[in-house]
Amino acid sequence: MSTKMRLGVVYGGRSAEHEVSVVSASAVLREADSARFETVPFGVTGEGHWLTPQESQMQLKRRIAPYHNRMSADVPSLLERQDVLDELRAVDVVFPLVHGVNGEDGTLQGMLEMFGIPYAGCGVAASAVGMDKTLQKRLCDEAGLRIAKYMVVFEHEWESGRGDVIAAIERLGYPAFVKPSNGGSSVGVSKVSSREDLGEAMRLAFGIDRKAVVEETIVGREVECGVLGNELVDASPVGEVIPAGDFYDYRAKYIEDSARLIAPAELPTGAADRIRERAVAAFKAIDGEGFARVDFFLPEDGEPVLIEINTLPGFTPISMFPRLWELAGVSYSELITRIVELGLARGERDAKKDSAAATEGVANA
Repeated sequence: MSTKMRLGVVYGGRSAEHEVSVVSASAVLREADSARFETVPFGVTGEGHWLTPQESQMQLKRRIAPYHNRMSADVPSLLERQDVLDELRAVDVVFPLVHGVNGEDGTLQGMLEMFGIPYAGCGVAASAVGMDKTLQKRLCDEAGLRIAKYMVVFEHEWESGRGDVIAAIERLGYPAFVKPSNGGSSVGVSKVSSREDLGEAMRLAFGIDRKAVVEETIVGREVECGVLGNELVDASPVGEVIPAGDFYDYRAKYIEDSARLIAPAELPTGAADRIRERAVAAFKAIDGEGFARVDFFLPEDGEPVLIEINTLPGFTPISMFPRLWELAGVSYSELITRIVELGLARGERDAKKDSAAATEGVANA
């Protein structure tokens, strides 16, 4: 009788990062400790329909270039697929790898909570806050972390009062970055140098979210740090991104692989410790558990400026997060195991609290 734990890996999904998710999942399915885990893939199509593990395996085996493979099938929705629900019910824990909206934003985590299935990574609230750049900035600012000056523009504000919005952006100053508030992998992000650039930048951002964040440009080195833990949080060594172009966009990250990733980063004395300390503080500010990658700019004054927290960083073979932990002596396979164990520990803790609360409720009835 097998004593292996059934590890469900959910990937794909409806976001603009579908293809990135497929590559991340392929690596996790390949590298998870085979002596401990039986991996069970659950592909999610671009329409949000779930595939059985067998259907998922068949699609993963297709000879399609990385970052081009999309899960696709003419199948009913999840609620109509008893075969998928039966397979999902049979797993011991899930590793969600659906990047972006409808996965990284707490929605998938909430579904798993409702089903009573333990899962790796941040919980519902931290996932939702981590996905929304506006909300995470507010919490990190309140926690005393240094953030770039920014403003939030709603799509209806842009459509109804474009002149006032442009004036406010110009007070913030050019060049600036325009980003969808909910998004990842730099999809929909633009660098604008004048009001002439704003129309297209806003169109791209609003194509992904109803909120756009406009940030001042910080001159400094772009650095990243991984965090890992629940109540006790560890920080990885610090890496540096040196883009080949204006900034580290989707094409540079995944298609061209043109940016230089330096790990560990060669930083002034004390800078790495400050970044690692701020990374843990940012993670705690959003009530994070499990793992995340925290991105900063390091200006000349040496005080890190928080860019954003990624509660589901890329797990692709070229991603910074696993590379940083490898520097700390944690292999890719071991990293998967540690992340899953953290998810199981959180699930066990929360289940005990739920049980105790239910018992107390009955006693007081």
